[in-house]
Amino acid sequence: MQAQEMTVDPIEAGRRLYVMSCQRCHGINLVSNSIGFDLRTFPQHDKARFVRSVNEGLRAMPAWGAVLKPGQIELLWAYVGSVNGWEKEKGTDAPQ
Repeated sequence: MQAQEMTVDPIEAGRRLYVMSCQRCHGINLVSNSIGFDLRTFPQHDKARFVRSVNEGLRAMPAWGAVLKPGQIELLWAYVGSVNGWEKEKGTDAPQ
């Protein structure tokens, strides 16, 4: 019997990471609990700002660049996009 390769849904992986790392301040399903920025309003076209904010922190948000790998930040971006209903860019697995 051959072992089947497990595939992980990037949206689900991003959701799990969000729950562990972001939900406390940014709220369940991105619904801000008044502590963190309401990610439901984050613009789809501003991925660079998202990545920079996660890596370097912003105002009260701590920097996560030393904690999260670039691939994990991509998973978070994919999850934020899925909750916000962003369309995927052709040829990619994640919202752009």
